[in-house]
Amino acid sequence: MSGGDEMFVALQNWVEGGKAPGTLEIKSSDASVSLPLCVYPLKITYRGEGSAKSASSYACK
Repeated sequence: MSGGDEMFVALQNWVEGGKAPGTLEIKSSDASVSLPLCVYPLKITYRGEGSAKSASSYACK
């Protein structure tokens, strides 16, 4: 599923089902980079280890 599809489904679930979105992971078109999208007021924060191109190296704080 592409990032746009995931965002649409999250929005649809929120509007139609009352389930607010949590953190979403987005990927580049070639899947070489992934990052989390954090819900405001949380911000993406590098954990200090791991690849800077991998969502698992970040946290929402």
